[in-house]
Amino acid sequence: MANTKTITGVDRSKLDSFRGKMKKFGAEVPDGDDVEIKAPFGVKMRASYVESAETLTLEILDKPVFVPESQIWSIVDSGTA
Repeated sequence: MANTKTITGVDRSKLDSFRGKMKKFGAEVPDGDDVEIKAPFGVKMRASYVESAETLTLEILDKPVFVPESQIWSIVDSGTA
């Protein structure tokens, strides 16, 4: 599975909703459009938002070997739904 995912159709309100949903999973998504996300178990991601294109690009920067990428993307997908 790829370590980068781009989600389209994300307006500012959906981005704010994503931040709230990720917080429920213990992941802190700081304010800003190009940020580093710190999640449980040492997972680190980069989130880049382009408002004019309504795209959110997420990249897994670091994760422990025991956390599969598919699990990370599953949580991200539930946060962007």
